[in-house]
Amino acid sequence: VHWVTKLGGTVLGSLPYERQGDEMLAVTPTPLRNLAQHILEPVLVDELSGMGIMVEYSTQWISMVQGDENVDSTVVLNGREEIITSRFVLGCDGASSAVRRASGIAMEGPDNLQSFAMIHFSADLTSVTHDCPGVLYWLCDQGAGGTLISHGDNEWVYMHPVDANHVISQSDEELEAIVRSVLIDAPVDIKILKTSSWTMTSQIAERYRDGRVFLVGDAAHRFPPSGGMGLNSGVQDAHNLAWKLHAVITGQSPDSLLDTYDPERRPVAQRNAQASLENAFKMIEVFEALGKLDQEGLTDAINNQQTHFDMFGLQMGFRYELEGSTTPNAPLSDDIIRNYTPSTEPGCRLPHGWLTRNDQRISSLDLIGLTEATVIAGPTAEVDGNCLQVGRDFDDPDNWWGKVLGLSSDAYITVRPDQHVASCVAESRNPFPKE
Repeated sequence: VHWVTKLGGTVLGSLPYERQGDEMLAVTPTPLRNLAQHILEPVLVDELSGMGIMVEYSTQWISMVQGDENVDSTVVLNGREEIITSRFVLGCDGASSAVRRASGIAMEGPDNLQSFAMIHFSADLTSVTHDCPGVLYWLCDQGAGGTLISHGDNEWVYMHPVDANHVISQSDEELEAIVRSVLIDAPVDIKILKTSSWTMTSQIAERYRDGRVFLVGDAAHRFPPSGGMGLNSGVQDAHNLAWKLHAVITGQSPDSLLDTYDPERRPVAQRNAQASLENAFKMIEVFEALGKLDQEGLTDAINNQQTHFDMFGLQMGFRYELEGSTTPNAPLSDDIIRNYTPSTEPGCRLPHGWLTRNDQRISSLDLIGLTEATVIAGPTAEVDGNCLQVGRDFDDPDNWWGKVLGLSSDAYITVRPDQHVASCVAESRNPFPKE
């Protein structure tokens, strides 16, 4: 991440973007990724297609009527109005969610922090950035402010603040001139792909459930982009809700299980919104130092932005307050936001560790079933039920059980399908007593 006068201009300061390498692979099986929507969405659509599920792009959801057993939704499909009946409706329809509005669910929090215009363009800018490669560039020239975001493959987004009533030009020539104004002079070809505008807010839906309707993702929460928690939070919402819906639909659990979605997910969104908003306001320090021409103050202000680009603790360390939890969530601090501490406390995500099963290296997270809870037992535990046991069903060459989980050899841990710990029996007590 760089603060520059213009792209290719003077570098005023830099910070690393997230943490990578062996340090991260010790606590997560996959590297961190910076994925833009236009890159991620085709991957998800291909996965759905492989399951025989088709995404209906030419469809508009209009309204719904909730009944005791089902919901009747009115949609317009390829210009024709149809009624679709379903047991539940999930409003995953973004910040301006029609499902949320139809449910009468209000948003809480500031709704108009700043308006932005965005220009999505393609250009090979390696001749401009070769001395200063990066993912994110904060532009600090007095006449060319804003942010340039690299999406890889020569695709970029230029985002800059505008007045609320600003109208984005539809002329490619004018848009190209705007982009060139934030670059040093260079012979590069620029192709305008798309423009849009949006308003930065920090809002949470007052509730995530209304009968048979659930809000997921941006429909439920809208954060400043400072920290990148929006998509992460939305995926976590879906991860939390999917297995619960499956359990209710298949008759394995009562409908009351779905009541846990709101109290588990809303507090996480509130913490993420708070951290994102603090990041956004903290950036003001940089521009205040620029205005004072204070180089020492500018360096200090840039260094003070580290949590903005390193929120691993918040991404991985969120905890649902379940029965059996003994430690309340700590107030947000730089340490809580940046640093992840593995824990088997109920509500925490099962810590990752490298294991071996059938001569294949796997993550501990790969042990967890998608639709039912998984019980894992220590190597000397009494096993009379359907569970996985260290040493019998998989090998633990690095002592993940003892070193990472901190559990005795006869302990048990139960993990939900969303990979969060449901319970942990750390002493010698069989969860499968003989009758």
